Amino acid sequence: MVDREPDRGSRPLSPRGDGDLYVLHIGVDDLDTFGWGCTTYYIYTLMRSIMRSPIGSRIALLDLPLLTRLNPAVPLRTRGNGALSIHVAGEESDLADLVEMAVSLIDAKPAAGREPGLVSIMGDIDLDVARRAYIDLLSDVADLRHIERVIEKMGGRIHVSGRGIVGALGSIAHHHYQGDCTYELIAYSEDVGRVHIDPERLLEMDRATRPLTFNNIDPETGKPLIKPSTGEPVALGIRGETPEILVKAYSILRPDGVDGYMVFRTNQGTDQHLIPRSIGDARYYRTGLFKGYVSGAPRILAGGDVLIEISEGSSSIMVAIYREAGEANRASRMLVNGDLIAVGGSVKPWIYGDREIPVINAETLRILWLRDLYVENPPRCPKCGSSMESLGRGKGYRCRRCGYRDQRASKTLVRVERRIARGVYKPPARNMKHLTKPLSRLGLEKICRPRRAIDLWEIISPKP
Repeated sequence: MVDREPDRGSRPLSPRGDGDLYVLHIGVDDLDTFGWGCTTYYIYTLMRSIMRSPIGSRIALLDLPLLTRLNPAVPLRTRGNGALSIHVAGEESDLADLVEMAVSLIDAKPAAGREPGLVSIMGDIDLDVARRAYIDLLSDVADLRHIERVIEKMGGRIHVSGRGIVGALGSIAHHHYQGDCTYELIAYSEDVGRVHIDPERLLEMDRATRPLTFNNIDPETGKPLIKPSTGEPVALGIRGETPEILVKAYSILRPDGVDGYMVFRTNQGTDQHLIPRSIGDARYYRTGLFKGYVSGAPRILAGGDVLIEISEGSSSIMVAIYREAGEANRASRMLVNGDLIAVGGSVKPWIYGDREIPVINAETLRILWLRDLYVENPPRCPKCGSSMESLGRGKGYRCRRCGYRDQRASKTLVRVERRIARGVYKPPARNMKHLTKPLSRLGLEKICRPRRAIDLWEIISPKP
């Protein structure tokens, strides 16, 4: 139960009067199909339906709609592996009507690559259970039967029972996790072919809002990154640090042919899936940040991918740093035996020779410590300064120019300058996964908590 919030405007999503309210969480996933549809569009449609209905003025929105990216490595995942949830408070009867509305808007029929799931939870949720569920679904493999038991333990109901219930639970659990976050403004059009983004306005928007927005344009190629490659109805997506900066960015961009937009709170660009783990804890399809010493020399494969081995105590594992990783790939070629690194990514099976082995598919490379390298140079002649040559083991050296001999002379060690430095290396923006934190976000991390009694007019446009 939560205390009732006061009415804050003409038609905000906040209750009127005094008293206690029930809390409702609705999670949904796997509604999109290849070529059309997006689960975010379902939430956009649901929120607009709520605003049109009488209950829109009687319930409180406890958080922005959540767009939750889950483990990108699992084989059975939705496109983009993004689940959605909404979190509201209101009278019990209004919340029951809202659940009915949410179910009625879903096309629950399974299709190729599509298994919709919708879950609701009314009332208080055990925070430890929720946070553990979020981390597990963010970085590990989920068993469907286990997910059903967790939903039951949390007092939830499964209304649409496809595999999408995994993501639905993950997004509901995300609401109870206090950590870094970003926001995304997603705009929609039922005919994305008519959407036009002016290149000059895109450059202006990027200059005016960076680094509070990120990954708008690929700096190496100049390619716009805000327009997705997926099908309708998603027209564009702008990512940033606050809802306000996204609305400002959109007002500068002024795209043509867009029907409307909504702002979501997300875990995109946070690296939250890179849980610190030991090498011995590596399992297939698990994500993490694995620290170890480089063993041997990097192996450069055909096509430019790099394969290295890292070890920690008695455990070791191979790491693949693909050519598409850009700076991370180039830096990995210059690592040597004994360098200390941390690799963030997911563990995948590889056929290596005649056997299957676990390999970390690297998304990020952190160089923590570089070994000093030395070369042995022949001594210099004390008389003329020229390089001396060896006369054989134990026989000393002779100057090539003046003939001076010295039986006690020996080679000198000279430190070699390493062509790489300690630091964080990431792929270029065009090749980043949704969860990968761009370098521009370093220092902008924050602890995000749900915003109460949010005025829906601040995050959705146009008015229904």
